[in-house]
Amino acid sequence: MQKLLRKMQKQENKRILSGVPGFDNLVFGGLRKNSVNVIIADPGCGKSTFCWQFCSKEFQSPALYVSLEQNLESVVQDCRDIGLTQFEEKYKRGNLQFQVAFSEESELTSGEIALRFFMSELPKYLEVIKETAEGYHGGIRIAIDPLTPLLLEIPEANQQRNVINRIFSSLRKIGTSVVTIEKGFGKTLARIPLFLSDSIIELEHIGLGGIFNRTLSIRKFRGSAHSETPQPIGFEKNRGLLVYDISRDH
Repeated sequence: MQKLLRKMQKQENKRILSGVPGFDNLVFGGLRKNSVNVIIADPGCGKSTFCWQFCSKEFQSPALYVSLEQNLESVVQDCRDIGLTQFEEKYKRGNLQFQVAFSEESELTSGEIALRFFMSELPKYLEVIKETAEGYHGGIRIAIDPLTPLLLEIPEANQQRNVINRIFSSLRKIGTSVVTIEKGFGKTLARIPLFLSDSIIELEHIGLGGIFNRTLSIRKFRGSAHSETPQPIGFEKNRGLLVYDISRDH
């Protein structure tokens, strides 16, 4: 047991805290640095909230939030509504950059705009902030929410694999990332990013009521042991998404 605890402590010192209460205990202390972590989720299970908390964690650590659906005002208001004021505060201090990869006025689809952004604008932006990222353990905190519009724009498997591989490789060079994908578009749509990611975190709405109404499961976590059991999750004002400790009575 002591040997296992020492191993856990050693891994914790190298990990990136998620900002989600209870989650880091499931993966020996947090996300692996310079990794791409895919969150695939049912509606209303907290995939965006996970991103907000991840980017807000560690006030001095730089963060980049790339939105493919919501503008800044909408995200800030959602964070206010659940008491996550750190997101807005970090943005106002300049430690959180917000990039929009969609347009409500353009005739292009959100997927077409996203593809242009990821293939042209994002690499340039990452090159600019590369020096800043090198000064922080695990680099910059990056959230892409959601990746779904881009996947819908590239239905052909070989092309999608090439594009996703390029994006994920760029992200790993600059920081530690969480990338969300919405369920409900079929297993084939999400297959390639799930294979290419370093971890898969699945959020499900079971619909049974009680503590297990919504659950979090870790389907993959490269290079590390992790919890194999679905964990109950919930939301609390001022704390956001959290993973319940089922070792205690609820």
